[in-house]
Formats: sequence, structure tokens, C-alpha cells
Amino acid sequence: MRRKIKNTFSKIANITQESLSQLTRKNWLFNEIVQNYEQYHSESKISPLTLLRAELIKDWIKPNSTVLDIGCGEGFMMDFLSKTKKCEVTGIDISQKGIQKAELKGFKAYAKDIDQGLNLANDENYDYILFIEVLEHLKYPHNVLREACHHVNTGVIVTIPNSGYLKWRLHVLRGYFLRQTFTHLHFWSINDFNIFLRQIGLTPLDLKTDLEETFVKPLRNLLAYQQCWLIAPKR
Repeated sequence: MRRKIKNTFSKIANITQESLSQLTRKNWLFNEIVQNYEQYHSESKISPLTLLRAELIKDWIKPNSTVLDIGCGEGFMMDFLSKTKKCEVTGIDISQKGIQKAELKGFKAYAKDIDQGLNLANDENYDYILFIEVLEHLKYPHNVLREACHHVNTGVIVTIPNSGYLKWRLHVLRGYFLRQTFTHLHFWSINDFNIFLRQIGLTPLDLKTDLEETFVKPLRNLLAYQQCWLIAPKR
């Protein structure tokens, strides 16, 4: 227990130090300015954050479940759930290049622009539908999220950045907007997304962040980088 508490305070110290460095930052560039998602998927982008998200959501997913991975990209999460949970996973992505890479891994995946709707068949249901770092890129995230909740048996899983994170707050303090990813259209803190779900008539079942220690949870809207939600089906 002492080691766990010590590690948590060390993590908070690192978060604070990294965030405070934004007070003296000088090269205010925009991250990932790309022409389109084909260019984005021209190189593999498996980062520590990608692994973190997989670890955060895996306990929500029961073994041998059916999963639809929206924004599957090159198929990392599909591969992860197939190997660790024996799930049957299907993928959707806007990028043909991303789909080709997922298919090379042996997965069923197809290209679709979901801003036009998921357009799933009435009887097309999955145990889980995933939106891993997807909703913030969409023009009308509320529409696809509500639609997805009508096609799941257990729940919809969403991961998004926490725009209430201390680092992003210090960006605004300096007079700059959040330097997340250039293709983000929406920015939610943990508090914001909770309001967003309530406003569109959806029910959160659980919330996880990269700061799960009980004594830190009251501060996670300030100190957590990542937010992950499990959202109830809607019939």
C-alpha cells in the first residue's frame, strides 16, 4: 500500500512538473497537421497512450464477446481484444489505408464515414461498440453515439482526452488553445462529458481514468490525462 501511494504521488509530481513547463514553453506548434486520414495512417502510430487505453477498458469487456471497433485504424485494439479476450471483432474506419492494414492482420473491416451515420441494420447488434479516441473528431458525435447505444447488448465504450487536464488549462492561461491533435473538433473535460451524456439522454455505467487511486479521484478532472466511459445500451 505504501509503495502504491508513493508511486501515485510520484506520478502526480511528474504531471505537475510537465504541466508547469507549459508556463515557459516557446514553440507553440500544432500537432499532426495532415492532408487526410490516408496520410495519417501511412505510418504506424502505436504509442504508450494506445496501450494505456487498452489496459483501462479491457476489464469492462467479457471474454468471447462480439465487438464493433469504430475508428479501428490499423487494427491495434482489434488485435488486442482478439488475443486477450478471444473477442470476435469487426472494424470500421474512414481510411482505406487503415482498413487494408487491419485486413492484413486477418480482421473483417470496412471503410465508412460515420459522420453520415453508422447505418447499421436494424438487427445488427454487438455486445460492445468502441469509440477509441474518435468522438472528438466528428461533426455530430451525439448522433452516432446515440445510434450506437441502440445496437449494443452490454455497452458502448468511449475514450477521449480530458480537456480539463492541468496541462491544457495552462495552455489557455498562456493565451493558446489546447495543443491536442489538429483534427479535434470537440473538447470535453470529464465534467463536460458527463453533462453531454445527460443532455443527450444516455447513462454512464462507469468511468475510468489514468488516475484510479481512490484518494486521487476527486482531483481527476484536473490531473487525469485520459477519460474512458462505459455507456448503457438504449432500447
